Amino acid sequence: MTFTIREVLERVSGLLDGEDGLRDSLEQLRDAYRLSEEHAWPPGVSVLRAGTEYVEKSLGSRYPSVLLYCEKIQSRPTERFRRFSGELSVGVEVRVTQDRLEGITDRLHYYSDAVRDVLERGRGCIGEGLYLSGETTVHIDPVKRGGRQYLQSSRIVCTVLVNRD
Repeated sequence: MTFTIREVLERVSGLLDGEDGLRDSLEQLRDAYRLSEEHAWPPGVSVLRAGTEYVEKSLGSRYPSVLLYCEKIQSRPTERFRRFSGELSVGVEVRVTQDRLEGITDRLHYYSDAVRDVLERGRGCIGEGLYLSGETTVHIDPVKRGGRQYLQSSRIVCTVLVNRD
């Protein structure tokens, strides 16, 4: 049985949206970042990879936003007699916006740390032949115009190992 990109993204989305997911991590980190209740929960995880300007024009945007996408699939035939053996890089993009520059990076770090925490706690088997490695890479982008006035985003990339017959 082969895998689909959609299956992997649904499994990772389930980790982020599910019990002990983002809501739990944000709750645990809120005191460390000294943020109020209003900054506690983003509106759900969307499967989409698009530039900010396109999302705002066509869909309207709610912030903070968490976007999930497949970044790369790499076949590594390390296991013989498997239909597919390799890895899939899953990206989680976090976007925050506010009308003042002060504190925007702290808010971005807060949400990025929560996503990273969920992915690291969720490592292991996430489905038949799908293993979340627990390795994450975080890329923080500079502040730019967008959203309410200023917009900043980060990308958290994790690896899902795939071994399917």
